[in-house]
Amino acid sequence: MKAARFFSICEIVCFVGLALSYAGEFLCAFVAQGTDKDIFQMGLFLFWLLIGPLAICNLICAAVMYRRLSDTAVRQTLWRCIIAMKCIAIPMFLLNFFFGMIYGMFTLIFPMTLPVVLLQMLVAWFAMMASSGYCIALILHACRQGKISTGTAVRQVISQFIYVVDVISLFFIRKTVKECETAQ
Repeated sequence: MKAARFFSICEIVCFVGLALSYAGEFLCAFVAQGTDKDIFQMGLFLFWLLIGPLAICNLICAAVMYRRLSDTAVRQTLWRCIIAMKCIAIPMFLLNFFFGMIYGMFTLIFPMTLPVVLLQMLVAWFAMMASSGYCIALILHACRQGKISTGTAVRQVISQFIYVVDVISLFFIRKTVKECETAQ
């Protein structure tokens, strides 16, 4: 449980750092028109490099945590970590989308920016999958306990791989599992 908290907090710090790097690059490039933009580009690259390994560590923790989900305290702590990760990541995803649109427009004119756009999409997907791994573990646990049907579990697991829908799915599955726990 401590490892899950640690990696979740590290990922949240990376989200905030990435968002600040995006904001700094935007301010230097478009508002101040300064030359300090290179510093923020190095920050973006550093955070891109950190998010991938942290996401993999979170996925490993989710696989390990799956065995301990019968404990209610573990499930509640995991839900809090998931909600914090998803909600704090929303501004980073919005900034990522904004810069992806800008780079996408430049790709039409300058095709060499295509790798940047693809790398940005990959990093964003890795960041999303970090918390989705915990969600999938909780969904499979709820299905194994008979609290949700297999069809619902399949739909919810698939929705964890799609942007925006993963947050909606998170709250739906939380409500469903909470109702089942209250009914017992």
